[in-house]
Amino acid sequence: MVIVITGPTAVGKTQLSICLSKKIKNLLIVSADSRQVYRFMDIGTDKVSKDIRKEIPHYLIDMINPDKDFSLFDFLRKSKVIIDFAINNRKNVIFVGGTILYILSLVKGYNLLPTNPEIRKKYEKMKYEDLKYLIYQLDKRFGTNFYQMYKDKRRIVRILEVVEITNKNPIELWKQSQYFPIDKTFILTDRREKIYRNIEDRVDKQIDRGLVDEVRFILKRFPDAPSFRSMKTFGYAEVIDYIQGKIDLESSVNLIKRNTRRFAKRQFSFIKKLQGEIINLDDFNNDIERVSEYICQRLN
Repeated sequence: MVIVITGPTAVGKTQLSICLSKKIKNLLIVSADSRQVYRFMDIGTDKVSKDIRKEIPHYLIDMINPDKDFSLFDFLRKSKVIIDFAINNRKNVIFVGGTILYILSLVKGYNLLPTNPEIRKKYEKMKYEDLKYLIYQLDKRFGTNFYQMYKDKRRIVRILEVVEITNKNPIELWKQSQYFPIDKTFILTDRREKIYRNIEDRVDKQIDRGLVDEVRFILKRFPDAPSFRSMKTFGYAEVIDYIQGKIDLESSVNLIKRNTRRFAKRQFSFIKKLQGEIINLDDFNNDIERVSEYICQRLN
């Protein structure tokens, strides 16, 4: 059995997965969080504690250092290995997380488009105007409209990378979707104002637990980390600005809260497009234990 548990940040997904691990036998928990794959980024990503991970197998956590990139391709490739292992050994899998691209790829199908770090770096070094010219040439060649669809540099680089590797139209490659054998998708949600309160409380706790020191440690050990995707996300980018003297601590904290709320807002919008059973915590008086019992009944 392979199930997915998703929902906005700070709604209680991790707590729910831990509850389910006590009720479902032979269970593997897989993080569908694009930031938990990075080592040393513990406080800012609210990772499950190492003590719990010793007791309950968790995967795709602490995979690489913060000065490396982990792509959707990497996530899907490793997820397939885990699912194949689980099916062959009669184990159950729960994917838990809120990274939108990860969840959409799991539930709606995916394309393992190839990657080549050297080719990508070549394009990343180019000026945006030069990249625009190249993407316009691709539009003429394939009869596409890539620039209008993807105006940010990162996506343009990705398109050029795929074309150089395959010499094919990425749109045609994207149409060749493959699917994971997902048995059930549960979408955990709650009142938006409550989620926002949870976010603010969580950020305050992260600061108290030593988020600033965590970032200082990462910067000292991995000086190039700020230029990678891992440290450009909410919770880390704002603290780096504080450490570098660009803003004060209070402003940094307020920005983390604001940017995390904006991320949650995008997640709410994405949930509307996702096929799955929506579970509103209000209907269960915010009792995660009751939610886990309900999910077990639905799985049976």
